Amino acid sequence: MRDSGDRFALSLMGGFEADFLLSILNASQDCVKLIEADGALSFMNENGMCALEIDAFHTVAGIRWPEMWPEPMRPTLEDALHRARSGERVMFEAECPTAKGTLKWWHVSVLPIRTADGRIHKMLAASRDITERVLREREQREYAAALERELAEKSEILTQRDFLMREVDHRVKNSLSQVASILRLQARRSPDTVREALDEAARRVASIARVHEQLQSSSDFRSIPVVPLLQRLCAEFSLSFGRPVRFSATSENDLPMLSERASALCIIVNELVANAVRHGSGSDPVTVDLQRTANGAALRVVNAASAPRPPGGEAEQGLGTLICETYATTLAGALDWQFAAGKMTATLTFSPQA
Repeated sequence: MRDSGDRFALSLMGGFEADFLLSILNASQDCVKLIEADGALSFMNENGMCALEIDAFHTVAGIRWPEMWPEPMRPTLEDALHRARSGERVMFEAECPTAKGTLKWWHVSVLPIRTADGRIHKMLAASRDITERVLREREQREYAAALERELAEKSEILTQRDFLMREVDHRVKNSLSQVASILRLQARRSPDTVREALDEAARRVASIARVHEQLQSSSDFRSIPVVPLLQRLCAEFSLSFGRPVRFSATSENDLPMLSERASALCIIVNELVANAVRHGSGSDPVTVDLQRTANGAALRVVNAASAPRPPGGEAEQGLGTLICETYATTLAGALDWQFAAGKMTATLTFSPQA
């Protein structure tokens, strides 16, 4: 022994070094083997024989260790022995059946055993049963792979659904645009009293068509950014009504809303702007302003007016007013009209979210 501490430890054994070493080897829960320089098995501890389901050591004594492994793994074992004979410690994990055919996974360490003068004359191989860990990891990988397949399938279904929804919105938009065109065509051939009603109906249908058109370009087919939608709608109002309709928004974003709620908002805006053009005075622009509030949002339509709105009667019973109030309920909102300084302001307070 080169180290004085090692000599002192051996002196304490009182000549029982072999018994002490054997006790340690048999106490190990791993399968511990002593392997000769030629690879032959010369010792295996009791727990190791139990783990490998070997009834008696003499049945395997002298067998070359690599021959106890399946044929495909023997080159790995030979390489491990060669490297250990060169003084290297080798570790690997592999599957090997027991003597009775039970498949198990092992973590194997192979290291050289040196004599007092440093020569390598045996090798120690320790195999730890890691079957439970390997099977658990395998189950986790299989579960993760199954989740990935399920996710891929659901993603494909969602992709197909998005495509179908956009196709539906495209067809609905085209159908509504055709209905609006037919109504306008019929209006041109109708008396003045009928023409106005048909034009109003065409505008209502066209505003709903704009919602479905916006859905086609939306990244989320269920929601629509209403700020650009109302901006475009007001630009079209300017052309169809022959009067400037200016839109402004102070929202910090484009205020996304579910498609059915955005549709309700567009219908209300259509009715309020049409009412402002029809009953307002002068040629000043009609302004449409959208703002976020502490409790939701507020939409204001302002136009020049010569008198306040009548508190009852025909104005209260008009179809446009009835439509506005009906869809305001859909938005969990309320309508209010105020007249001041020659201007009429219609205010819709509502909740953008359901």
